[in-house]
Amino acid sequence: MANIIKRAAFKLMEKTLAQHANVVAISPWNSGSMCEIDLHLPTVDMSKWTTIPRLKCKVDEFEYRDYTPTWWEEEKRICTLYVKTGNNGPGSRWAKRLQPGDEFLVSPAHAAPLPPKPGKILGLADGSALGHMLGLKQLTDPEEHPLEVGIIFQEDDQLPMTLSRQNPEFEFMAKPQRSSLESFQNWLHTKKLSDYSSIYIAGYSPMVRELRKQLKSSTDQNTTIYGHGFWR
Repeated sequence: MANIIKRAAFKLMEKTLAQHANVVAISPWNSGSMCEIDLHLPTVDMSKWTTIPRLKCKVDEFEYRDYTPTWWEEEKRICTLYVKTGNNGPGSRWAKRLQPGDEFLVSPAHAAPLPPKPGKILGLADGSALGHMLGLKQLTDPEEHPLEVGIIFQEDDQLPMTLSRQNPEFEFMAKPQRSSLESFQNWLHTKKLSDYSSIYIAGYSPMVRELRKQLKSSTDQNTTIYGHGFWR
């Protein structure tokens, strides 16, 4: 009975919210830990993306996963998703199966706000939230909102050279044996927190919660801190 109710709820959501996405191209990283998926969203008006967007993608019969477009071209209605493929979760298995020409359902998901005031932005994210920070970069003016972002990856992720070359505002750090939380705490010691009007933290939920709590107690009250936990 529970499965029947669940199936009916999913069918209703698909009828009311879902739109079709077509896979244009797939580019796996050499390490196999991440892949870049280019999508055509024929019915999505990307010019209305005025907050950091997220897409809820149907990855299995009863499974949806949220991903943030890292880049998009409004006129062509094409965007790129970065999907972690280094584990055995539903999203990873789905991304590994995808082929150019495939079609699947997407729905708009919760979007994150942009900075309410001009000033420098500091970003902290693990590899799962790379898209979130790249989306923030695309939506902000670098003169009005100078951006500095620290991204922590696994040591064997083998980042594409173009990623760091095209994003000089990003510092990519391979995570040693210590936790991402400890790595970020050490990195923050190199920053003067009073310089930033907004701070964005995204990725592993416990890490996001702890960093946000620590930063709230050590930053100016005029600094706006955003936390977005994507997984546990």
